[in-house]
Amino acid sequence: MLPTLFIACKKDEHSLGTVLDKSEIKYSVTQDLTADPGGNTVILKNLTPATLPMWDYSTGTSNRMTDTVRFPFVGDYKIKFSVSTGGSIVQLDSVIVKVTKDNLAYVNDPLWLDISGGVGNEKQWVLDVNAKNFNGPMAFYGTTNGWLAEGGPWSSGAFSTGCYGGDCWTWGPDLATIYGGMMTKGDYGVMTFGLKNTASFNAVKLMENGVIQNGSYTINTGAKILTINNGNILRGYKPAKNGITGISNWTTYKILTLNENFMQLGVIRDKDVDGEGPAMIVYNFISKSFADN
Repeated sequence: MLPTLFIACKKDEHSLGTVLDKSEIKYSVTQDLTADPGGNTVILKNLTPATLPMWDYSTGTSNRMTDTVRFPFVGDYKIKFSVSTGGSIVQLDSVIVKVTKDNLAYVNDPLWLDISGGVGNEKQWVLDVNAKNFNGPMAFYGTTNGWLAEGGPWSSGAFSTGCYGGDCWTWGPDLATIYGGMMTKGDYGVMTFGLKNTASFNAVKLMENGVIQNGSYTINTGAKILTINNGNILRGYKPAKNGITGISNWTTYKILTLNENFMQLGVIRDKDVDGEGPAMIVYNFISKSFADN
């Protein structure tokens, strides 16, 4: 299939710092029908040098000059594209891609199965507020910790895997410490990951004024990254000071552990409300079925 190509009509050379006109920006959105007859594989390309791309492809986002997106399910997906140029953001016309066949091969990894229960199912998760499996609902890790079943040894020598850089450590406070000011003791609600015709996310957040969020999610199985769109996980941090504002990214999460009953998701605390340095806050979840039994 030929790409949907947007080509400049004006000059191709620009001085540094110049804000480009919309008509000067080139990009393409191409469905690879060789890889997927149903159009599930979509190739995104920013063809304009010296610009920062910002893609929103309905099930996730990207800042790559070239990226490949795979949609497992039939549907119409809106691709939004903007670029940062000369200190300004220029938004381009959206493109609609039509996926005509399911390709469930893209959701057959064990991570998809464990988080959702598999195709045609949905699965509920709750924070481990009573320490049924973990020390409690949260812990602190170094910023370069990651998937605990792979990676290198920690500098402390205490663990043989899970380190991917120079800042690897962990602190798992007990319940008394957590509920002494880090989190409010109580019921945080339920979040649900589904795979019924789409990868759906729902969160009923009892500790955030009962707000209900409905969105979508995707998993980068290689990088062990979970992305949630139009929602975020059950959470809490230093409630007296609204500590969750110290985390700027509530969209992407490092997956440290994920199996049938247990899940650990990490976010980077970059601007702590008490001035503390960067760290990864890890939220410990258990499946609702495990919690109830």
